[in-house]
Amino acid sequence: MTGLGFDIEITNRCNAHCSFCPRDATPHQGLMSEETFDKSVERAIEYRDRCIELFGWTRVGTVDLCGLGEPLLHKQAPKFVRQVRDAGFDCQMNSNGALLDERRGDALLEAGLERVLLNVGDIGEEYEKIYELPFEKTRANVVRFAQDAHDADDACEVQIVLVDHHEDPDHLERMKTYWRDQGVDNFRVIGLMNRGGALYVDHMQYEQYPELEEATRLLDERPSKPQCVAPFVFLFVGYDGQYYLCCSDWRKEAPLGSVFEKSFVDVLEEKVRLVTTREKVCRTCNTDPANEITDLLRAVAAGKISSQRVIEAVDHLDNVWNLFVADRLEHLSPGCTTVDASAFEASNAGRRLIPVESN
Repeated sequence: MTGLGFDIEITNRCNAHCSFCPRDATPHQGLMSEETFDKSVERAIEYRDRCIELFGWTRVGTVDLCGLGEPLLHKQAPKFVRQVRDAGFDCQMNSNGALLDERRGDALLEAGLERVLLNVGDIGEEYEKIYELPFEKTRANVVRFAQDAHDADDACEVQIVLVDHHEDPDHLERMKTYWRDQGVDNFRVIGLMNRGGALYVDHMQYEQYPELEEATRLLDERPSKPQCVAPFVFLFVGYDGQYYLCCSDWRKEAPLGSVFEKSFVDVLEEKVRLVTTREKVCRTCNTDPANEITDLLRAVAAGKISSQRVIEAVDHLDNVWNLFVADRLEHLSPGCTTVDASAFEASNAGRRLIPVESN
């Protein structure tokens, strides 16, 4: 089975204060209650089983205990890992590693954690400046846990996440060399994300660029009118039990209803409306397809890449939408169709206007 993941935010609090993370943009923070976690897992099982019934999938999907915070701040994190595994899901966790001491590490491995992604993309004084955490403690935690995970009966995969917030390939290579010397040789490089516009990045102010209109046209010309797939393949539940559009909704602008009242299927139609209109979150997000293509068109204009790259990117977005989302939506929620792009008009900035809906 491909493209089935659940992101359950057991907390959006964090002990780090990363310079590339808009922590102060979250309007409220807290810890997920055990009752809410139980219901979230129940909803994930419900959705998984429906997909197995409809599509004949044989694998179970992954639950990521991440969201927008540091999951090890939640005392029940190991218990939640075991609960996810007992429900038949793969389980992974994202962490900054600063709290991954021996006691917590042993508890996670015993619970059956299968993968941990450790965001440690800088070292020494630079790390402490950017993350505002003690580097030597984090380094020791990472090295010890990586060795323990390797030695465990059911090995847990350890990845070092390198966020390219410096936008410097040489820096990334230096970090890889450093961690290889520490015994960790598995990396995931992630480009700088503006978190749905919650993080101000100078070159990600898309509405000011004339290329946005061309980008929108290129996508609208495709019969499928491809949208962002993240809200549909990484299904997000906030610590408060609300479904949110996706993990880029740092401002919690798009709550879609509670897990106690709605299923994952119930919120699909509203997700489609939001990504199609770009009404909230998407309009300012750097991972939105129109904004991605805008970036490429600007690179073409600057002579950095060829126009062929733009064509290839639109093809890729179209293929991914059709492969992972379009058919799934049709079967899970037959009335859930993309909004006709002709319902919108382009403004001078190239942004589609949102029609007023009557209640």
